[in-house]
Formats: sequence, C-alpha cells, structure tokens
Amino acid sequence: MSLNDYVSHRRNPAFFYIFMMVFLFVIITTLNRPQPTVFDLSPASRLPKTEKKEVNTEWDTLDGIGYKFAKEKKIVMDPRFEKLEQLPTCDLSVDKENSRIDIPKLMESFQKCITPIVNQWRDDLKAMNTKWQKTEVCDKVFIDVDVVPMANLHEVKWTILPTCKEENIMVTLGIGHDTMAEEKLNRTLPNTKFFGADPIIEPNRQLYTAFGKYFPFAIGKKPGFTKFRVLPNQNQKTRKYEYQDVTTIPLTYFLSDILGLKQIDIAWIDIEGGEFEFLDQLHRGGPLDQKGIAICQFNLEVHSKFHPPGAQIYHDFVFKILEDRRYVFLKPAHTDSGVHRMFFINLEDEKCIRKFLQ
Repeated sequence: MSLNDYVSHRRNPAFFYIFMMVFLFVIITTLNRPQPTVFDLSPASRLPKTEKKEVNTEWDTLDGIGYKFAKEKKIVMDPRFEKLEQLPTCDLSVDKENSRIDIPKLMESFQKCITPIVNQWRDDLKAMNTKWQKTEVCDKVFIDVDVVPMANLHEVKWTILPTCKEENIMVTLGIGHDTMAEEKLNRTLPNTKFFGADPIIEPNRQLYTAFGKYFPFAIGKKPGFTKFRVLPNQNQKTRKYEYQDVTTIPLTYFLSDILGLKQIDIAWIDIEGGEFEFLDQLHRGGPLDQKGIAICQFNLEVHSKFHPPGAQIYHDFVFKILEDRRYVFLKPAHTDSGVHRMFFINLEDEKCIRKFLQ
C-alpha cells in the first residue's frame, strides 16, 4: 500500500471504525485473561478451610494455652483515689486527738470471741484443718474497722486504706498469673510502691511490671534451690500446679537487704505451701523484729493440703499469734480441707495504728 493509499484509508470512516473495534477487542481480551495461580505451601494452607487455626502470636507462651494478655484499655481511677489524694500528710510520731478505734478494746473483744473457739482445736490438727470456718462469727468485733475488698480472679484480698497521706508500700509474695487485685489497689491508693516476687517469670514479670517491681524468685527461710508448688505459664488455662526446683531467697533478706524496708503497709502472701518456711518469723522477737521490720496488715493463704507437715506449723502459728497479742485476724475463708485464707491486722505497731486505724 502506498502512502497515498494509506492516507485515503485514514480519511475513510469505515476503516476507522473497524480499527477501533479491533483495538477494543484486544484490550478486553487481555483484561479477562486468567491470572497465574500462586500456591500457598504453608502448613495452615494444607488444612481444610473449616479447620484452619488462628496463629498464636503471644511471644511468651510455651504451648499455646498460656496467659493471653488483653489489649490496652483506658485506665479508670477508683472514685476513692482523689479523696485519698487529698488526705492530710501523716505524722506517725504522735497519736491523733480523736482515734476512730479503741485499740485495747478491739484486741480484748477479739481475744474473748476467738479464744474459746480455737481452744477446741488445740492439739487436734484435723479439726483445725476442717472446722476453721466457725471463727467467722468473730468478724462482728471489727464493725468499726473499714475493711475493703480488692477482688482477684480467684479470691478476694482485704485491705484497710490509710487515714492520712504518705508513701505506701505493698508487697506480693506469690503473684500466680493474677494481678487484678493489685491493679485495683493501684487505681485506688495514691503514691503506692509495689514489689512482687514469684519464681515463674512469665507472665508474672509482664503483669507486675506494669505498675511495680518484679523479682524472679521464691521467698523462703534460707537461700538455696528448693522444690516449690508453682503454676507454670503453659498451665494458665488448666490452673494445674506443678512442683519445680526454684531459687529461694530468705524473707528477711528480701525485705530488709534487697528492698531496704522497715514498714510494709500491705502484704499479700499466697505461695502454695512455701509460707510454712517463714510463718514463725512473724512472731514477737523473731527475725523480722530483729531487723526492725513491721507489717501493718497482710492477707495469708495457708496450704497444709499440699504440705502435710504444715498442719502442725499452722496450728502452732495460730496459738502463738493469740499469745503474742500483736495481730488480730478476720475474714476467714476455708476453701478446702487444709486450705485457709485470713486477713491479719497489726494492733501493736504505733505507726501502723496511726496510719490505718486512728
């Protein structure tokens, strides 16, 4: 075709329409061409669609059923936080003019109520481990003491909030993958330092360091390597405890030499039988007294069910507490044969009384 013929065809409308139809046909055919198949060779792809499982992305679980951390949510402070923030500064060197509670009367009322009940179990370990719930009638003597609950996932911790403003020290022995109560206390009580110890590092480290300092060891009577009943991270879902060898630090060394404390305002002790190693250190004249350490209030869970020799230790501990007349105890919870929870209040230490009971 000559140049003149081509130009003449370009000027012909029929030629132009045919050319455009061919062009559009080629474009449409190209767009509708099937795309090449990309094969997914991952293990999950070989499962039937109905069996595909969500991939676990938790970095600190061991077998996929450990603790699952919730997404961050906005922290809402307890309404009591601002009220406690506005309290007058503590002067723990002198008594307040008008004390809310008559301390000697409270101790006498407690002793009068509790002693006849407990004396029925003297030298009877089985009775003490099966009939403890009968002492709850003595809680009525604490009607003037404002004891508030801080609920955990599996139990309730009890606390007396201060009547004046000062730095507060809270110690957790045995975190147990559950810090709900500590978090509630953190949102309620201003200016509080938290110290927690548990030999199982994850998830306890990540949970506790959100608001306090975490220590990766068990608390006992002497340093060493001891077999303790613990809750491994991979058993969070089943709550199945196991016995493992863990590093142990003495109670007095932890409180005095590591933390440098003289007064613990609030302590929560739940270490699955390990508590029997140091219960006697809470008595008058014991290692804590020798170090000049006072504990104002503490929740204690004892587990002679998992440590049968602890039944005798627990028996002797209770009678020595009554003899010392330092602590009173209330809010008993007999959750199982050989498993007890109680809340203890120090009615002897002047600073503790001035801070929480006057």
